[in-house]
Amino acid sequence: MNVAPRAIRSQRLAQCPGCGLPAITCMCADLSAIATRTRVVVVMHYREAFRTSNTGRLAVKILTNSERAVRGGLGPHPAPTELHGHKLVLFPQEGARLLSPSDASDDTVLVVPDGTWSQAQRVLRREPRARGAEVVRLPPCPPTRYSLRRNTRDGALCTFEAIAAALAILEGGDIEARMLASFDTFLTRAHAVRGRRDVMPALTEP
Repeated sequence: MNVAPRAIRSQRLAQCPGCGLPAITCMCADLSAIATRTRVVVVMHYREAFRTSNTGRLAVKILTNSERAVRGGLGPHPAPTELHGHKLVLFPQEGARLLSPSDASDDTVLVVPDGTWSQAQRVLRREPRARGAEVVRLPPCPPTRYSLRRNTRDGALCTFEAIAAALAILEGGDIEARMLASFDTFLTRAHAVRGRRDVMPALTEP
């Protein structure tokens, strides 16, 4: 695919509802579905729902046992799906315990807030899907690959990376590696839209 950065910047592009990228760089056809025992529920702030830099949407697109719920805004949004089982909320607040392989089970539900720090905190307090869930955090992870926004907290991961790291703990195998391979493609195409030739050799004109 050859995409001229100037042409991309000069027009308002339609957004793919699947991967979230502009349709001209859509990667949905290149994604391989990943099945997990863990149910992943991404609770997304409404302002994230329209951002091409959002990564929670991509995680839901890849993971077959997952769903996305949008919070806030004018809506209307579908009624929350009632969640049953061993519910965990992935959020690195003070006092959260480390996620462990012992948390894995056939009825484990991982609720993942998707938004800014303050928006994620509100999910913990107000989101029906998080009610009664135990808050867990990840152990120290490699530095983020995410380069579409500036991190405001040291050691922070984007939503997609956090989910991949959590599933590596809960399920092992090559799930994280497979997810991150798709994530690298996402970043490449997202940067192509922003016209960065230095990191986009496969998508820009020679």
